[in-house]
Amino acid sequence: MQSTNFKVLAVSGSLRQSSLNRLFLESMKLLKPDDIEFKIQNGLDQLRFFNPDFEDEPNLEVLSWRKSLKDANFVIFSSPEYAHGFTGVIKNALDWIVSSGELLGKPISLPNLSPRASIAHSQLSEILIVMGGEIVKCCSPIASLNKPYVKPCNTAKSLCDIPEINFRICELWDQIKNQMMTMSGNEPGLRNKVLP
Repeated sequence: MQSTNFKVLAVSGSLRQSSLNRLFLESMKLLKPDDIEFKIQNGLDQLRFFNPDFEDEPNLEVLSWRKSLKDANFVIFSSPEYAHGFTGVIKNALDWIVSSGELLGKPISLPNLSPRASIAHSQLSEILIVMGGEIVKCCSPIASLNKPYVKPCNTAKSLCDIPEINFRICELWDQIKNQMMTMSGNEPGLRNKVLP
């Protein structure tokens, strides 16, 4: 696998275009290395409610979601916390891939952008692991009250213009790229190639 083929898929747990999680992913897009393909998953709000009766005959939206995950070498999940839980849009999307297994052995970045979102972060982490995902700790920064990972901004560009935020996002990209370079020449997500 060549580095120019590395594909990173980002999944926001918020449907709001101006949400902090969405802005964070948009800022990652602005600061991404040139040799990485980066895609923010859209259309999760178009997925029908999960029903096992339709699992063997998924519609186009479900097939598109599964293909995005299958094609990715690395996946980033960024979700807010609502009522001590992660969002329904993420849960529904994950339900559609429990049996199809697109996350099996897939390396995952699970940043926690809010110091007050530890419960949702823990829940989502547990579910991703149960589904066979490999959460890479060095690529999963956790915000604290003393060191917020991002700050509220109107645009991704303004977020990137904050020096310490710019540094943190570039540092995260370095970690993600190093992880994928470690995987180079192997199938994406091999367990013994996932860094702690």
